[in-house]
Amino acid sequence: MNHIIEKKYVLIIDEINRGNVSSIFGELITLLEEDKRKGNKEEIEVVLPYSQDKFSVPNNLYIIGTMNTADRSVESLDTALRRRFSFVEMPSKPEKLVDVTLEDAEEIDLERLLDKINQRIELLIDKDHQIGHSFFINLKDLNGLKIAFKNKYFIIIKFQFLSSILILHYELVDFLQPLFR
Repeated sequence: MNHIIEKKYVLIIDEINRGNVSSIFGELITLLEEDKRKGNKEEIEVVLPYSQDKFSVPNNLYIIGTMNTADRSVESLDTALRRRFSFVEMPSKPEKLVDVTLEDAEEIDLERLLDKINQRIELLIDKDHQIGHSFFINLKDLNGLKIAFKNKYFIIIKFQFLSSILILHYELVDFLQPLFR
């Protein structure tokens, strides 16, 4: 028996919610639907306007669109896009930090730190604004942690929580203060 193994291809579109879907895909958005792909029952093939070539989306193409739910552009996400993609929540995973130890601050439990910060953010704002474990995953020392807070975390707070910045600041300052002495 002769089986042909078809290769699979992945197209990743980062922050898909920030773009204008009709400008990105145009009329080709319909071709993304599973039943409209090449070889399926309701296959659709179009003629491209400039080249006049025939085009359809193959079954072995997987499209992954990433987005940050804290970004307000998710609220206006195009209905056409919502219908054609599955949405999978990717929450922060503090447990990924269990083996990350700061060389000069072994007493700081980064897993617990991230968990506590996110608990407070969820309580004060919502769970969509929690920060991810990637902020801490490659840290080596206390100075790196301070830089991550100053150049990454505090910047996000500043832009995403403008209306709640004072509440969040006062809530977190007691928890974070020992790190910045």
